[in-house]
Amino acid sequence: MKHPIRRPLAVSNLVTSALALFLALGASSTASRAELVVVSTGPVAGLVQLPADRPVSAAQGFWNPNQDDPCVTPEQHAEIAAYLAANVADLKARGLLPEAPDKAAGVLLQWPVQAAPGLDDPGVHGISNYVDENLAYPNQLRDYNCGTRTYDNASAYNHAGTDIFSWPFSWYRMDHDQVQIVAAAPGVIIGKYDGNYDRRCSGSGLLWNAVYVQHADGSVAWYGHLKKLSLTAKNVGDPVAVGEFLGIMGSSGNSSGPHLHLEIYDNAGHLVDPWMGACNTMNPDGWWAAQRPYYDSAINALRTHSIAPVFPACPNTESINENRYFAPGALAFFSTYYRDQRQGQLSTYEILRPNGTVWQQWTGSLGVPHYAASWWYWSWYLPVDAETGTWTFRVSYEGQTVTRTFGVGVVADAPPPAADDVTVLHVAEPNPFNPSTTIRFHLGAAGPAKLSVHDLQGRRVATLCDGELPAGEQSVVWNGRGVDGALMGSGVYLVHLRSGGRELVQRVVLLK
Repeated sequence: MKHPIRRPLAVSNLVTSALALFLALGASSTASRAELVVVSTGPVAGLVQLPADRPVSAAQGFWNPNQDDPCVTPEQHAEIAAYLAANVADLKARGLLPEAPDKAAGVLLQWPVQAAPGLDDPGVHGISNYVDENLAYPNQLRDYNCGTRTYDNASAYNHAGTDIFSWPFSWYRMDHDQVQIVAAAPGVIIGKYDGNYDRRCSGSGLLWNAVYVQHADGSVAWYGHLKKLSLTAKNVGDPVAVGEFLGIMGSSGNSSGPHLHLEIYDNAGHLVDPWMGACNTMNPDGWWAAQRPYYDSAINALRTHSIAPVFPACPNTESINENRYFAPGALAFFSTYYRDQRQGQLSTYEILRPNGTVWQQWTGSLGVPHYAASWWYWSWYLPVDAETGTWTFRVSYEGQTVTRTFGVGVVADAPPPAADDVTVLHVAEPNPFNPSTTIRFHLGAAGPAKLSVHDLQGRRVATLCDGELPAGEQSVVWNGRGVDGALMGSGVYLVHLRSGGRELVQRVVLLK
């Protein structure tokens, strides 16, 4: 399975140009590798109803699931099958599996992916591929719904499972154990692979980390691509209950991003397509207790950011740049992350003051048929006289309403800072400036600190310091030059300080 390669594209700020890019990219995304592509950076891109104030910046991107590598090669499949057959024979001899399966037991699958405790996003997943029901190849595709959300290749591989990926920030979520794989049905563990490298960006030819569970009716579920050393502590032969933790979503084996490959076989060893649909020719009935829609359109997350999030090249961890507390007059980014977003589906976006009145309201929709995963953001400067308190970012989409609160100014319910956290980013002097400005900041405790400059799209243009610093007052001069030493153009830039778990941002203006 292929996952994101990030590639920014320069585009026009005009609505018509942005729509043309939507249509062109939607029609021509035929690269052999998956991509996370920025398709618009125009301030009004994707808008149907404009907000009261024109955004400072905006961008939209999508993830394109285009595959060419098998999740499991034929050689690996034969090795796994032999390993499981030997384990099953041993477990039967030891009385840990029945001699004959209860074929009448029946299996109904629950959803195998869930958010870890503490992650409050409404969704964490998307689906990139189903089982390929058309055994011809290459490019002879048919999924259970008679669509083409699957893949094959010229080496006689037809995709044999369901690929469920994490979204958004898949590498960050893997690093922080935020997306869990759980047993879709009760059973007995008949195999485990662990210890394999888990930050793959392409087919490796190496085995994945996986858990294999046999159910009461003799069917077997393969849970593959798990994070290294994250697997359940239970051993081969131990029972697991439905919903029980099996591991963390990872990118081991033939993979190019964190996802789960779920592959199922019946008690005779025949491949099962668990999705019920007109083009499922493998089994007469679906296996899900509650089957999700083919296009499971939903909002997965809302975020507010101090600067735009950054999606680096695989396998680097994303920079979320989340901020939930802003000073009046500060620049704030508002982002929405979708799964299975479809053409014409309308989203209504609102930013509400603490008293419930609307500060900004706008609507937007997609101009191409479908994105498996997508993101949108817009940014504004908050009013310099903004009402202090808890503000709300709210989005309504396809019958779903999601909210994300953030504080402006002194917020009564904001968590108090730690005793040694008195880090402050002072206003740069002079500001506006030409040719240089001095940036002063105070660190409440010694430790790592990073001071960087970004443009309004969140792209880093200069790093002013990055390393261990003592506590107390610090100052750094920015000479208006970028990472390549060239003078930056006139405009607004964001100075970003990270230290002691805090993220502080100040605006500077370069005039020429």
